[in-house]
Amino acid sequence: MIIDFHTHCYPDKLASRAIEGLCRTGGVKAFTDGTLSSLRAREQEAGVSLFVVNNIAVDAARQSNVNAFAASINGGDVISFGSVHPFSDNFEEELCRLRANGIAGIKLHPYFQDFVADDPRLLRFYETVARLRFIVVFHAGCDISFEDRDRAAPYRLKRAAEMLAGTDVVLAHWGGSMLTEDVIGLLVDGLGDNVYFDTSFGYGNITPDNAGTIVKLRGADRILFGSDCPWHLPAEEIRFVKSLGLGEDAERKIFYGNAALLLGEKC
Repeated sequence: MIIDFHTHCYPDKLASRAIEGLCRTGGVKAFTDGTLSSLRAREQEAGVSLFVVNNIAVDAARQSNVNAFAASINGGDVISFGSVHPFSDNFEEELCRLRANGIAGIKLHPYFQDFVADDPRLLRFYETVARLRFIVVFHAGCDISFEDRDRAAPYRLKRAAEMLAGTDVVLAHWGGSMLTEDVIGLLVDGLGDNVYFDTSFGYGNITPDNAGTIVKLRGADRILFGSDCPWHLPAEEIRFVKSLGLGEDAERKIFYGNAALLLGEKC
């Protein structure tokens, strides 16, 4: 069994526009048409049993619609995470609404949501998120659509994770896309047990040696398989993780066990 902890899709009526815009700004190819059905087909062909959809509310005005979509697709083989803009006036109300709708996690993206991960003004927001025990998935490292390289840098995310003590935090893209040396340096300094890394968008962007070093330093029990589909194929990311030669026990934890523990009864 495989759980893909990092995927994206959009409402059918918005999917083509969203995919076209993101392909243009990021200079990337999409491997789905942006819809849930297309995402599911890619996951099934790769042998993935459950997948987490990471929704992103780019501003406070749209977060209600984003979270309504998240709730509408949550269930079955889909575990859907919501998103709340950290500077919205009603973030606590929106977080409580997500909890009432059975949503287990939220996605935060410092670039698309235009904030710095360790901004001290976010303390009350982070405390509320931790109190409600949401799993928090951060975009980590650089983003191919933005020139700024600092909003989600490893040192900032380490501080953000400390502000979120009491809940589980997932740093995407092997802990920091395009900032692997900083990630490895951060790991030497240590992180709390509440911090996980996912493997999304790794193939072709991180060397096998560096990926293996990150698993060794962080520990296989703190690594989650993720693909970032539609931007990378789940099958290619599975092959990449298997190519690292981590062993059967480590692979079991990365592909399923760790996510199953985090997600609990939803698995």
